[in-house]
Amino acid sequence: MKKEHFNRHSRIIPLVALIALLGLILLIFYIKKNHLSFQQNFFLLLFSSLTFILLLLRQRSFNTFTTFFLLSTFTLIITWRLSALAHFTLISYIYLAAMLLKFYLYLNFAYKNIMENRHSGLYRESAYIWQLLFTRLAIGFNLIPHFTEKLFAGSVIRIDDVNAFTQLGVPHPLTMVIIAGCIEFGGAFSISCGFLTRLGAICFFIYLMFATFLGHHFTNGFIWALPGGGWEFPVLWGALILSFAIFGAGDFSLDCVLKNNLNVPNWIKHLMGGRFS
Repeated sequence: MKKEHFNRHSRIIPLVALIALLGLILLIFYIKKNHLSFQQNFFLLLFSSLTFILLLLRQRSFNTFTTFFLLSTFTLIITWRLSALAHFTLISYIYLAAMLLKFYLYLNFAYKNIMENRHSGLYRESAYIWQLLFTRLAIGFNLIPHFTEKLFAGSVIRIDDVNAFTQLGVPHPLTMVIIAGCIEFGGAFSISCGFLTRLGAICFFIYLMFATFLGHHFTNGFIWALPGGGWEFPVLWGALILSFAIFGAGDFSLDCVLKNNLNVPNWIKHLMGGRFS
């Protein structure tokens, strides 16, 4: 990415930070006016503050932009989901606006990068890389609501998952819900941010197949729309996730940043997947 293109598009980040600050201020006001659980209050303030801080950090190079773009988007979506679960409608729309701006930034960043290579043999490869990144982000970020409800939204919301586990005959349902949430958190972070991608993809694929078996989806037939849900969607989701164990997360990932800036041992590179350069 040429420096002038990077600098021009990175100017959108302060606007996103300003929106995040507005959301944080309103959250403090809403929390004082509403009686939420301590857990909800704590995690709402934690992830909204982290989002604002990550957006404020200087992003003068591709490596720092990649790092803070991925991390701040991850915390931003958690904050948005927690706001929606707390029925803070205005705040959830504010964070939705921030996410749309980040999506616009991603599209423009990808477009400029692809156009830089339009007269070279890297044109198609560059387009495929950004398409792969879009798929990876969509899969990883789509996991966020699952662990958010299990870990950060309080016991009132978590009880729905506990009841579901109880009906499935899972022993120690509350403990298992917490464990499932931790696995989903790790899988979402690994895939969306591209951190230890091969390890995260393999572990989450195993978890997803186990959850599909435990939920009796394999015995419900293929079509997901069947009563109880067939195995169509989980297996498709699992196949997409497993693909990153083979090919890695690509250049726009924490794995790539770590490889380029640290002397990473080869055994850790194997856990990252993809190219070792």
